[in-house]
Amino acid sequence: MLKQVAEALGVSSAAVHKWTRGGEIEYRKLRVLADFLGVNWVWLRYGEQAVLDLATAAGSDEQLTEIRRKHLAEIMENEARMKFAQNVSGIVTWEWNILTDAVAYSANAEQLFGRPLRLLNDFWAALEPADAPALRARQEECLRSGAAYEAEFRVRWPAGDTRWIASRATCVLDADRRPVKMIGVSFDITQRCLAEQALRQNQAILDKAQSIAHLGSWFWDVGKDDCIWSDEAYRIFGWQPQAFKVTMERYFAAMVSEDRERIDAAIRRAIGERQPYRVEYSILLPDGRRRHIHEEGEVLYGEGRAEAMIGATRDVTDSRQAAVAFSESEERFREIFEQAALGLAHLDLDGRWQKVNRRLADMVGYAPTEMEGLSFQQLTHPEDLEDNLLRLDQLLSGEIAHFSLEKRLLRKQGGHVWVNVSASLSRHPVSGEPWHLIAVVEEVAERREARRVLEAAGQRSELALQSIGMASWEWDLAAGRLRLSPPAATLLFGAPQEEVAEQRFLDGLRAASRQRWLDSLEAIFNISSRAQLDVLWHGEGGKTLPLALSLVAQRDEGGVLCRLIGALGPR
Repeated sequence: MLKQVAEALGVSSAAVHKWTRGGEIEYRKLRVLADFLGVNWVWLRYGEQAVLDLATAAGSDEQLTEIRRKHLAEIMENEARMKFAQNVSGIVTWEWNILTDAVAYSANAEQLFGRPLRLLNDFWAALEPADAPALRARQEECLRSGAAYEAEFRVRWPAGDTRWIASRATCVLDADRRPVKMIGVSFDITQRCLAEQALRQNQAILDKAQSIAHLGSWFWDVGKDDCIWSDEAYRIFGWQPQAFKVTMERYFAAMVSEDRERIDAAIRRAIGERQPYRVEYSILLPDGRRRHIHEEGEVLYGEGRAEAMIGATRDVTDSRQAAVAFSESEERFREIFEQAALGLAHLDLDGRWQKVNRRLADMVGYAPTEMEGLSFQQLTHPEDLEDNLLRLDQLLSGEIAHFSLEKRLLRKQGGHVWVNVSASLSRHPVSGEPWHLIAVVEEVAERREARRVLEAAGQRSELALQSIGMASWEWDLAAGRLRLSPPAATLLFGAPQEEVAEQRFLDGLRAASRQRWLDSLEAIFNISSRAQLDVLWHGEGGKTLPLALSLVAQRDEGGVLCRLIGALGPR
């Protein structure tokens, strides 16, 4: 029979089966089915009592019958409109007969769930398994209490797509207040859920960026005096994020007292005079520490009135402290630079004086500002310039890291001054490229004179030694360096040598070891301040030379032998 009805109406057997279990029948198909069965369509749709009521009304009151027919037509028209609205809005209506476990969905259910839903199990098969327990719990609570419920869940389409669905349902109770049906609506909220997910991701990114930058955002509804702060804004003020509602009273209370009036006036100017709002102030954290704040904001107007302010708060404590430390460092450097006993200067890479201190300017008779318009090439004695430029090229090329040389600087009033210049290259802290030159200049006229006097005395001493056939020598035991005067080196090695390796000297004496030779000298110095030795010198090529050594000892603060000074000559 079901098959015959289905063929007559041009529908599936499943649709007919659905009707037999209480499913809704479209009006057009309802009339076709009534004609096929040879029954009254009102009876088929609303039952025998409805037919009797209509018949009674028709026999007793033609006018009332016409009104009822009109209302019935309106009802059917409203049903058609509702179905059209369902299709347009995507809202699916459904009904679950709790007694028979039969379920009926509106015709547009497949558009929402991606598959036809004929049985209750079809719905549970489409549901995301992880969402099933929560939805079952909602339904059980609805059946127990009779209260309506709302739920959101996911369904998987056969193609693998996931859709978010919202359902709202309530129970229909019988006369004994027992649930007999559950009716509800379902609709697609996928776009809303995706938008909310994107919003949460963006908010998380914003929160992280604010945390890294120590930057908090805020909104103040001027009319309602309502404040909304970001989590980082709370943290900047030392508060637990969203632990309480921020008010302007609490905001001002966090400020140090000396800043409150100034910030309040700045806010009033921003609102009343439309002035830019850009301020700095200090706050006291709950633990008593002070924090420096930079804040900027903008007033939002509506209908000529200030409605709200939005802005950002940044913790500038570290940068403030760094700026103060830098300023103090600059001041200390400036004091050292200006008060240094040595000449100090910064120069361009081409040699122009960028900055010189008073000591350097005094050396050459210029004012510091006068020197800053000149170059070191202009103030260097022509005879010393070539060597200076060679050293500078080596420095700029990276061949050497620094250099030191003695040269003459020309004075403004004529003449020159001897100086020792130590120069190094400063590189840019970011690019690493050569930035400028740093020079330390020391006046060495007195030192050169002392050195000249010392050299003259040394020459006289050497001449005196030569007059008795002797030559000077010196052995720095701590540094391991042995210096011979030219006559002494010539006597031992055949040619002048400024320094000689220790072992070469010990080999010439045929000393068993350095330590044993020094120990033998210690034995002499324990009983005498001077040692006189007669030794046989073994020169290169097997030649020997009877040699007389005269030695005196120098000791360090600990009494350890550190230097030998003396004379040597042939016996």
